[in-house]
Amino acid sequence: MRAFLEHLSALFFALAFGAAVFGVLARLLGVRRTWPFFLLAFFLFLLGFFGGVK
Repeated sequence: MRAFLEHLSALFFALAFGAAVFGVLARLLGVRRTWPFFLLAFFLFLLGFFGGVK
């Protein structure tokens, strides 16, 4: 559990990257409303950046 909490920010960054890539792929496939994926990626990035458990 300690290792999980130490690397929680890395998990958030990985999830943010995945959401951004999914948004780009959805946009390339013709989906019109992809802004929720980028909003999710932004919030996950903020969680990883500011929400690091110390």
